[in-house]
Amino acid sequence: MHVTGYLSLVMLSQHPTLSDMERIGLFTRLIDSFPKGHPLKRYRGDIYHEADRFHLVFGVMKRQGWTSVLINQQIDEHLASLEGPIPVTVTEWTDKLRAAVHEFDNYQVLLGQLNRQDIYDQPEAPDSNGHPFNLLEDPLIEKIILLLNYLAAGQDIPNSGDEMLFELLHGAWFNIPPQEIINLVIEVADRQYTEYITSLRRLLQEKVTAPPKNLFTPAVPEGLKRASGAIEKLIGLAAGTPLPLLLEQLLQETGIRDFISQSPDKEILEQRVNRFTAYITEEACRNPAMDLPLLVKLLSLMSRSARAWSSIEIHHPANALQALAPLYQPAAAPAFTRTGGVAFSPVTIATPTGPQIARLEVALENKLLQRFAMSATTLNNFLRCPLEFYYTILIRIPFPRNEATEFGSAVHWALEMLFRKMQSNQEVFPPKEVFIKEFEGYMRRRRASFTPEQFNRRLAYGQEVLSHYYDEYIHTWSTIVTVERNFRNVMVQGVPLKGKIDKLEFDGRSANLVDYKTGDPDKSRARLAPPGEVIPNGGDYWRQAVFYKILVDNYPQKEWKVTSAEFDFIEPDKNGHYHKVKLFITPEEVNLVTRQIITAWQRIQQRAFYTGCGKPDCHWCHFVKTYELAQTPHE
Repeated sequence: MHVTGYLSLVMLSQHPTLSDMERIGLFTRLIDSFPKGHPLKRYRGDIYHEADRFHLVFGVMKRQGWTSVLINQQIDEHLASLEGPIPVTVTEWTDKLRAAVHEFDNYQVLLGQLNRQDIYDQPEAPDSNGHPFNLLEDPLIEKIILLLNYLAAGQDIPNSGDEMLFELLHGAWFNIPPQEIINLVIEVADRQYTEYITSLRRLLQEKVTAPPKNLFTPAVPEGLKRASGAIEKLIGLAAGTPLPLLLEQLLQETGIRDFISQSPDKEILEQRVNRFTAYITEEACRNPAMDLPLLVKLLSLMSRSARAWSSIEIHHPANALQALAPLYQPAAAPAFTRTGGVAFSPVTIATPTGPQIARLEVALENKLLQRFAMSATTLNNFLRCPLEFYYTILIRIPFPRNEATEFGSAVHWALEMLFRKMQSNQEVFPPKEVFIKEFEGYMRRRRASFTPEQFNRRLAYGQEVLSHYYDEYIHTWSTIVTVERNFRNVMVQGVPLKGKIDKLEFDGRSANLVDYKTGDPDKSRARLAPPGEVIPNGGDYWRQAVFYKILVDNYPQKEWKVTSAEFDFIEPDKNGHYHKVKLFITPEEVNLVTRQIITAWQRIQQRAFYTGCGKPDCHWCHFVKTYELAQTPHE
């Protein structure tokens, strides 16, 4: 950026009006300061969920002139008007609303400390046509932000972010043939079970720096050299370079600037990129202490908030409680029920209508499918989108190890050790402290997979929920079990099946199959549902349960029969209650999933995995379209 442009933005940064990014930054500071037990504190999922509601609540309070004292008075009056004992649900939502309006007062304090004026404090609030939300959804800007996220991930967790690097290598400015990227990904995956384990970034660097073995060694594509050189240089610059300068270096080193200058859409692309760089410079001037991890965190929250703020509406009656209560009152959730005697329709795996990518070479196809066996995950992925199967199962792109997956692995490890120690101790379970220590030990061994904030939050949360979980079930756990059992070489109508089951509880040869689930049980209802009008092929969890029954019942080394399947939710619901959902699988359900298995297997053997599902929210169809990998799109 020219010096004059930079200085003009510095002058703009003196304007006292709070920017959208600053506002979200204040919301995150409020949320990060929530103490343990705060009604609005979240330990899992979207921990900054309250930021969207803060925007709405604080805005309407300012426009209407409502104070926290007024709203608390109206809450007290409402509770006093109720007859009989106050329902727990009412106590919960009123406590949350009280907590939110209390944070309004804290927000006002932060505004004063920042020396900013909220737009709602001005006599006439300006419109939001100038905000950057729409810009953040531009395809080119999305790719630039993804690259910033990749650089930030390396600062938080060294050598992480391979799943982002896979996408970034497809950038048109690198001009790398897609097959070259696929070859790298497959080699990384093949090395995972050898002594030569590596990452996509390390393998890329290895390829471009290794001397030719002989005169006949193929030259490394220039695009790979350019990508590796740019990435390594930017990683070196990321930690100590001011954000505006880092962004400009990014555009230059990757070749994005050159790509734009040669594009037929040069003027449009230049305008968008310049708007984005100007915006980042403005925000960096407003907050000189902002580093790259904080920037990408706020950009992510802004992109999400743009959709949330436009989808939630607050009506403004005279009574503040009437306006704000709907934001915190719980929505009625339908109870999960199993309907008997359901007449399932024939298997219908829809013909894909999404983008189509280039085929692999036949020899490579055959190699990748040579030892392929169907698992529950494979079946679910293929039914969701054939491209998801292609990328995640067939060529095996790097799998993101985020805080949720690592936390889930730590929980599974602790449960496995709990039952193995019981089996080696005359069927007596170890004390709760031993159980918790196994969880803590796993978390510490994987500490490099978490940011410091993520590690501390997940560790404290796991200690609490596992302690209560142990107390809930210690006196009812079966001791006749097998845990973390691998099943291989199971043939069902010519289809090889495989799987790993968390736990089987036995009564003779009859077994109750148990699968542990981490995450919010309230959000699992659709995934547990059998086939119906809304989900014709059934939910993922339902299909997993039936698949595992088929797997165990056909296991040639044992004569076990699964009589029920149970999903054991390790984390409590929002009311602190633990749940187990037991399914008694019918012969009709077994027949249906068997047909799904056979149909999916046949499609895979026919190489019908190069065309996407076409769903508007499909990540892989979006990826193929965004990076222009589609050969024959079917709209």
